Amino acid sequence: MKKSLPLAILAGIVAVSGCKKNDTAPGPEKAFVITNYFVAGTNTQATGSRYTSVYFIQFLENNKALFIGTASDNLEGIYRLTGDSLIFEVTGGNARTARFFLDKDKKIASAYYKGNGPVEYEAAARLLPVTANNELAGKTFKGDEFKMGEIPYRSGLIYRFGKAGSNTYGTGTDASVIDNAANNYTLIGGSGFKSVNGTITELGFVADQRLTVFRSGGLYYYGKYDQQ
Repeated sequence: MKKSLPLAILAGIVAVSGCKKNDTAPGPEKAFVITNYFVAGTNTQATGSRYTSVYFIQFLENNKALFIGTASDNLEGIYRLTGDSLIFEVTGGNARTARFFLDKDKKIASAYYKGNGPVEYEAAARLLPVTANNELAGKTFKGDEFKMGEIPYRSGLIYRFGKAGSNTYGTGTDASVIDNAANNYTLIGGSGFKSVNGTITELGFVADQRLTVFRSGGLYYYGKYDQQ
């Protein structure tokens, strides 16, 4: 005949089981801090001679932010963050508004952009984490470049970035002759860059192993390039 365990032993087993269950309980959800992120956005003209440009929004303290585009000076603006939306505005002569809808994971689900003029845009954006490391350094990307009017320009264009600490890159279609120290750039947020060389300005960012680039120099050039 099977004997029952004493009540004291049973109570001890139940207590230990309860402790183990509590030890594996999830901790509090990490707070979302917008200044730990930046926006990498793209705009494509809804009509006319279409091309895709790149811009960045850096978030500062006290609801202030910087808009970084092809202009030599960054634009100062303000932002508002609610549970499911992020709004950025610049007032005055360079007025513009960007609105982003955030999903439950704090990723941008949709974007809206209105510049200082009548042009309407098809907008898209990524909310990327600010990193201490240079996510471009030492990497190579390849893809097709287009110019305004959605015209194919250079097939198999390569972007090759210098090693960490160099903040340089080179481009070309012949991998054997690319000088990855040909152009200097300013790192933005860890995964974005801006390069100014005379009248030519180039902006780009990497996300999900793909580089998105816009270049302004007389005409406008743009493309997306896969990491090699």
